[in-house]
Amino acid sequence: MIRKIGYLIISATIYNIFESIILGYKYYIIFSFILFFVFTSDILIFNLSSRRYLPNVEVDLRVGSEKVRKYSKHNVFVSFLNKNNGVVSFHYYVYTSDTFKLTGDYENFLTLGPYERVEKSFVIEPTTIGNYVLGPVSIYTEDGMKLAIERLEVSKSVDLKVAPSLSETMAARSERLSNMLYYTGVHYNKKAGEGYDFLSLREYYPGDEIRYVAWSRFGRTRGDDLYVKQMEEERIIDVLFVVDYGIGMNHGHDGIRMFDTVISDVLKTSYKIRKNQDGVGFMISSSAFEYYIKPSRTARPVEDLEKVVSGIRPAGKFDFVNIVQDTKKKVKKSTLIMIISSFSSTDNIMRGLEDLKGYKAMFFVLNPYEFIVDGTENMTLRYTLFTRQYAISKAIASVIKSRGFRSDVCGRKDLYRKLVSAYIYAKMTNMGE
Repeated sequence: MIRKIGYLIISATIYNIFESIILGYKYYIIFSFILFFVFTSDILIFNLSSRRYLPNVEVDLRVGSEKVRKYSKHNVFVSFLNKNNGVVSFHYYVYTSDTFKLTGDYENFLTLGPYERVEKSFVIEPTTIGNYVLGPVSIYTEDGMKLAIERLEVSKSVDLKVAPSLSETMAARSERLSNMLYYTGVHYNKKAGEGYDFLSLREYYPGDEIRYVAWSRFGRTRGDDLYVKQMEEERIIDVLFVVDYGIGMNHGHDGIRMFDTVISDVLKTSYKIRKNQDGVGFMISSSAFEYYIKPSRTARPVEDLEKVVSGIRPAGKFDFVNIVQDTKKKVKKSTLIMIISSFSSTDNIMRGLEDLKGYKAMFFVLNPYEFIVDGTENMTLRYTLFTRQYAISKAIASVIKSRGFRSDVCGRKDLYRKLVSAYIYAKMTNMGE
């Protein structure tokens, strides 16, 4: 294919030939014919050699596994086979997402002899969860004067499912630090009932079970007094995370995407909930898809969530009213519902809140601006945008609070802390069965 500059140069040369003939410039006619011959010969030779050889270059793109984890490095191999009986030279480039960090020979210049095979490799490091396409490989060659170019997209594409990293599936802090930050000074609203933890002693009444008698306290006061142990009633909380996976969750770039940060913090909170023997479940929802994972005290829901988020990316619209209706059909009223969304569309929020009355729900309104990479340029504009967006998020949170639900504005730096705090509040107030 001749480039625009090639057409321009050839047209200018032809124009010079006709102009010199009309004006009678004998030597300029010879010079123009020489230029025309040089340019057209270059393009003709290119079409008869490199351009003709390029379609006969076979390219294969392969990876060790199509299921990878975030921040893990994986080798990708690209092999080239020249099926021509002549030498061919070309550039190549592997198409990929901007969420991958690339090192190695993902682009280069190659010269292959007749029937020669060469293999190149490079390393990818995913920085965001989801389903991404690696490839195809683009190869192109051009003539020496760069007047013409031939470009082909060869090889198959590879679908990569990026799951959360192993470090994100555990609490970021040590157990001792977590206890110090979240449990020091917290006093639960305890209630006597069936359980395993000792609560207090009271006098024995006829009908009390003998197994709870505190024989070590027998006769301590009046000589024949008898006491029974009261055990702390265990309350199990099922927590359902409802995560907005609409297109509005795509804010950010590189390794800072809103949906990626949310899923990471939800996973870490889930492990903390499971550590307390409470149930955890998930609903990943938008108008494009809906995935419901039933709350359970086993590790299965967390494993299922990792599989789900590794195969999808945010799309569609977060329809709050429909999601509330679906949630009410699937969970008990005793389930603690944590709804995480940027509420980029505020349509029918009031109607959804009315439908949610009677359920234990907490809202976490995301401020999209906090997921934009910080910079030193245009600080005044950045501050203005931050203030405006925060005011919008704060107004949404206030509307939710006015309907009797707990609500807070969150960013990428404090979402995890606020999720854990909300869960602890639920434990303190004995939410659950």
